[in-house]
Amino acid sequence: MNLQEYYDTIMQLSHGIVVTLDLDGVIIHGNSMLESLSGYSMQELAGKDWFETFIPAEQRADSRKEVLDKAGKKDISRISGSIRSRGGDKIYIDWNLKALTDSDSSTISILCVGQNVTEHMRRQNGLLRERFNLIERNKELNCLYEISKLGADGDLDLKETLRKIVNMLPSGFQNPDKTHVRLRIGNLCWETEGYHKTENVLVEPIESGADIRGSVTVSVEYAGPKRKGESVFLDDENELLVTTAQQIGLIVGKKEIKTARQELEQQLRQADRLAKIGQFSAGVAHEINEPLANILGYAQLALQTPELPEQVRMDLDNIVDSSLHAREIIKKIMFFSRQLPPQFIPTNLNQTIRDALRITETAAKRGNIETRCEFDEKLPLVSADPRHIKQVIVNLAANAIQAMDDGGVLTIKTLSDGDDVYIIVDDNGPGIHADDLKQIFNPFFTTKDVDKGTGLGLSVVLGIVKAHKGLIQVHSDYGQGTRFEIAIPCLQNNQSVE
Repeated sequence: MNLQEYYDTIMQLSHGIVVTLDLDGVIIHGNSMLESLSGYSMQELAGKDWFETFIPAEQRADSRKEVLDKAGKKDISRISGSIRSRGGDKIYIDWNLKALTDSDSSTISILCVGQNVTEHMRRQNGLLRERFNLIERNKELNCLYEISKLGADGDLDLKETLRKIVNMLPSGFQNPDKTHVRLRIGNLCWETEGYHKTENVLVEPIESGADIRGSVTVSVEYAGPKRKGESVFLDDENELLVTTAQQIGLIVGKKEIKTARQELEQQLRQADRLAKIGQFSAGVAHEINEPLANILGYAQLALQTPELPEQVRMDLDNIVDSSLHAREIIKKIMFFSRQLPPQFIPTNLNQTIRDALRITETAAKRGNIETRCEFDEKLPLVSADPRHIKQVIVNLAANAIQAMDDGGVLTIKTLSDGDDVYIIVDDNGPGIHADDLKQIFNPFFTTKDVDKGTGLGLSVVLGIVKAHKGLIQVHSDYGQGTRFEIAIPCLQNNQSVE
């Protein structure tokens, strides 16, 4: 047997892949195992470039350099790689490389002996994929668990709960540092730091009950290769976002129900408290009214006595004034406790307001306050109780007069718009603090001295306006005056008086 036959016999008897390459990577020899795995015959492979035939274009240059570098060493070198068969299958091979030399010790070719490890690599890759999937699943389940804990935390309000959910959600995705989240609920919005929309986006609506309340958006920065139409998100990540949106919808519903229940309980407690105060106030008012009427009557009779000393007359005047003031307070209490129900009749608001301003006229002159009336003379009639409307104007005007210690201007306007008429009471006094503005309609709230106010005036005003199916708004900037606007429905031609 000559040397060539010996070499060919070893090539065929080898249980691995045997191939010989020249120093340019051209195939010289190959055994039947190479033919079997590659799908090519040796007649087709002989003379072809190994790297151009079996290695993908993007890996070709690196693979060629690695093989040729290893072949330059005297010892056997080991590398791992893969080739593409004729049918496109990927075959993993562990190679042993040995440079073949001539009699002058010059390298003339490279002997490559390889072992097919495709099945082993597939099993290993499968295990790696399973491990990766388990890690990702664990992250997602932990994220959902933390979200459910936030939803069950009764100490957090809704806004703080949703803010924490937004910051936590990226931890359930493959690359938390490249994952950004935006959550919208109505007009409110929460975002992770650095949020910006990319081409890789998942959006899920948030439903609470039968309503869509907002949406949650996940945006991922991804620079790796992907096929056209291929998503960078795992199926589990899609399910995570769907479940998270459902959880947020439940949390929003539960928190809103809890808030509404607390507000209702507060309103019921307040209503019960006011009802008891009203009953007590009505009883006190009735008890005081009779002796007060006697004091006022006797003082007025005493004033009619001829030739009274001046001091006695001044004292009696003070008694009458104080009694009238007390009677106004009692009247406010009666209004507050609903002891004076309105009697609706067609009412000319302009005339009713003029009558009311006569009561405050003296106080306005004493305080150097100019009262301006800007009435719409074509104002339609309203269904109202003139006594109650007078009480509204007197209370608002008296408050404005007392507020303008250094004088000022009190302006009262009437106008109509559509089916409503408007009363506007405007002053250029010191205005109302923002904190006080929230409480001015609460019963017994007052910023006046003890002997100057009961805190019932604006509460009575609000009750009267509501009884007339109207609305009242207040606008005030501290230091720039106060403006009250009252809207009352017009009396239509075909509408009966209640």
